[in-house]
Amino acid sequence: MLNFDLMDTLAGRQVYDMGHDKGLQKGLLNAEQEMIIEALKERFGAVSTKVIDRIHALDQQEELKELFRQALRCPDLNSFKKML
Repeated sequence: MLNFDLMDTLAGRQVYDMGHDKGLQKGLLNAEQEMIIEALKERFGAVSTKVIDRIHALDQQEELKELFRQALRCPDLNSFKKML
């Protein structure tokens, strides 16, 4: 067995940092998706699984930001669905 800590190497730290950054990005996207869903639930009540799944499928931060704005502005859930 090798007797060293991978984190003591440059490669080990780089791999760790890449995974950490990817995890943070995924967490931010997930939080944005959940904020959209919560805004829709607060405004319109129940939100279908189909709509929730479509929101979870989105992975572009700018697209999610715009969708959040629309969740706040749309007059009804059907109008929002058309933007998905």
